[in-house]
Amino acid sequence: MKSLGISISRHNLSAVLWEQTLFASGMVGTCTVPCEEPFGSPGDIARLAEEVHKIAGAGSLPPAVLSLPPAWTFLRRVTLPVPDLPRAKKMHIAELEGNLPIEDEEILSDILPSSAGATGTFLAIAAKRSSVENTVAAFTAAGFLLDRAITDHVSLLCAVLSSKDAFSGLVFSDRNDLVALRLSEGTVVSARQFPESIGTAPEELESGIREVLDADAHGILSHPSVVFGNLPPSLAENLLHADPFVLPDDAGDASPLAYGAALSAFYSKETGGFSLRTSAEAESERTRQQFRVRIAAVAAAVAILAASGSVGIARWAETKKVARIRAEIRKEFTKAVPGVKAKQEMAQIREKIRSLDRQRKELGADFPEATSMLGKVSRALPKDGDISVLEVSFDSGRLQVEGNAGSSQLIETFRTALLTAFGPETDVTVQEAEGSARNGNVRYTILIEKEGEGRAS
Repeated sequence: MKSLGISISRHNLSAVLWEQTLFASGMVGTCTVPCEEPFGSPGDIARLAEEVHKIAGAGSLPPAVLSLPPAWTFLRRVTLPVPDLPRAKKMHIAELEGNLPIEDEEILSDILPSSAGATGTFLAIAAKRSSVENTVAAFTAAGFLLDRAITDHVSLLCAVLSSKDAFSGLVFSDRNDLVALRLSEGTVVSARQFPESIGTAPEELESGIREVLDADAHGILSHPSVVFGNLPPSLAENLLHADPFVLPDDAGDASPLAYGAALSAFYSKETGGFSLRTSAEAESERTRQQFRVRIAAVAAAVAILAASGSVGIARWAETKKVARIRAEIRKEFTKAVPGVKAKQEMAQIREKIRSLDRQRKELGADFPEATSMLGKVSRALPKDGDISVLEVSFDSGRLQVEGNAGSSQLIETFRTALLTAFGPETDVTVQEAEGSARNGNVRYTILIEKEGEGRAS
């Protein structure tokens, strides 16, 4: 089995090709190309692909694991009411929403297994969805077959475990900004990341390292350590038992981050199968996107996708649609939070409708009542094509529709249908459309307002 690890830094793109069989394992080759732009341009990625082809030989490249730099990521400790990793993976996003400097819809995250004695507490590593997906698309366009996107924190963990099984102590790296991990028997207990500029503030750096180590005593930091690169002088004077990380003899000047990424496929148990994005996940997400709803807006999404016209809530209760709506809500809740039952489905839908009505009345918007509006939006959805509505809300007297589509043409078709549904006296405009049609995921926002009521921009 061959595995390709790729790391991204401000100045270089690096790759390590690893081969493992039943009888032996080793590095097939390594390469590094300098970046013309910070973190690499499409041209840099293409040059890396050329170098990797020289190592791998003719034919398609083996599956690749992409390691994302710390500058793109956010670290958060999350405590959840479940001890097992599979359920925690599905629940932890709710703990991050509203707690990161990015929009909730832009959060792409996974968690690492919790250590013994920390049941229910996990380390979440998140990144901006659009950044990850654009980077994945650029590498895919260059011919790489990306299997997973991880982060440098995971790459460092795998690299350490390759030489120090079940290591306990500090892992420090200056190879791509500054990263510190505290491991307990091979599991990440805590982590911090620092920009390179923190080297000018040694007290702040040392304080951050003490926080990672949970060391409240002053003086020498006595934990055993593995160091990637060089320790800043302020730490080198106080950190004892610091062993440099040593690559295998045949590694040459390979990037240890690309090396760790290449090995991550063989440490899925230790990393909990950590992945911010896989090709399989991306495909399955596109397939089920039209039927999936966010927990925060489950009532609105189900109402929009299930409603057929301006049928009132009371009438729904008298038809077979009630069973289908309830089944859909149960299905979505079960996917998002296994073991948690969805109750009072009709109450959830009614509450969302009432919420939309309250917003409309408070803002004085001259629109039909909420159920009728949802019916108009539902009828306007193109029957053919990959397009979905994730949320409907009022914004400054305007109806705002947000969702995903497979192409910009579908968005324009939807906009035209909404204009027909709401009448010629209504303005329907596409406020924004972001993403890549190549990936089948263009995020859109459509605004619907009465003519003459728009805001100056």
